[in-house]
Amino acid sequence: MKELHKFLKVFIFFQLGACLADVYEKFTHFTNNPGLYDEPLYYGITLTLARSAGLILLTTIAYFVVGHIIKKREQTKTD
Repeated sequence: MKELHKFLKVFIFFQLGACLADVYEKFTHFTNNPGLYDEPLYYGITLTLARSAGLILLTTIAYFVVGHIIKKREQTKTD
């Protein structure tokens, strides 16, 4: 369980980094090639942020649930 807890923590930060990198890439591509897009810049960035926020939220909830389970197991071992 502790390995899962560590993995979820790393995955949260990995997802944050991937989201920021994707937003930066879309921004630089849009500013370097403004005539290629019909929709505004914020449309693609908003979809990326919404998708990443949902995944980060689910992962954060799982992180806290696993942490709670670990604490309960440690308390029952000491009692």
